[in-house]
This record gives sequence, structure tokens and C-alpha cells, in this order.
Amino acid sequence: MTSRSSGAALASHYDDMPLSLVLFRYLWPFWLFKDASRGDRLARAAAYRHNRSMRIYLPGYLMKWMFNCVATFAITAGFGSLSPAQAAAPGSLDVFGLIAAGWGIIFACSLCVLFVTSYIYFYLSRNDA
Repeated sequence: MTSRSSGAALASHYDDMPLSLVLFRYLWPFWLFKDASRGDRLARAAAYRHNRSMRIYLPGYLMKWMFNCVATFAITAGFGSLSPAQAAAPGSLDVFGLIAAGWGIIFACSLCVLFVTSYIYFYLSRNDA
């Protein structure tokens, strides 16, 4: 099989996947890893070796999540600046403040994924076990 037909086979593999699964694999780095806490000693060692070999993909995911954090923070700040915090009448609904709060929650979740992914990358890079 030539490299050209290999690339075509890979492209057709992604063409057959639903869009939700493609997006999941594009954004979520943890699908690459195996559970190294279950099984006998040999199975755990094999899973850990697999996880160490998969760590090379984590910097790409870190960049995606860094961009996601920057974008969601910018959107949060933008909607927060549109929110009339002091000028609003008592009892009125501040739509821009609610939108900013929603994007702020997405920012916090993105930051958590970024920190966990970076911890896993550094842990797998440093611990040979």
C-alpha cells in the first residue's frame, strides 16, 4: 500500500465518522489514553507504556485549549463590557451579564481541561516507571 492510498484510507475513515465523534476526538485529549490502574501488573505496565507513547499528541491539544481559553475570555470580557452593571433599573434582567456569566463558566471549564492536560503531559514526560 502506498502512502497516497494510506492517506485516502485515513480520510475515508474520518468521512464515515459522525461529526460529533470527530469533534470529540479533535478537542478531548483523554480518549487517547488507557486506564493504567486496572488489571494485573503486566496489563498496567502495558497501559502505562501506551500512555507514555501517546503523550506526544498532548502539546497539540494544549494549543487548542489555550486558544479556546483565550477566545472564551475575550468573549466574556466583551459581553461583560456591554453589561450596564450600575445603570440597570432594579429588577430588570441584564442579558449581557447573563451571557458573560455563561461564557465565564465555559472559560473556567476550559482552564480546568488545560491544567489537567498539562499535568498529564508533564507527569508522563518525567515518570519512567
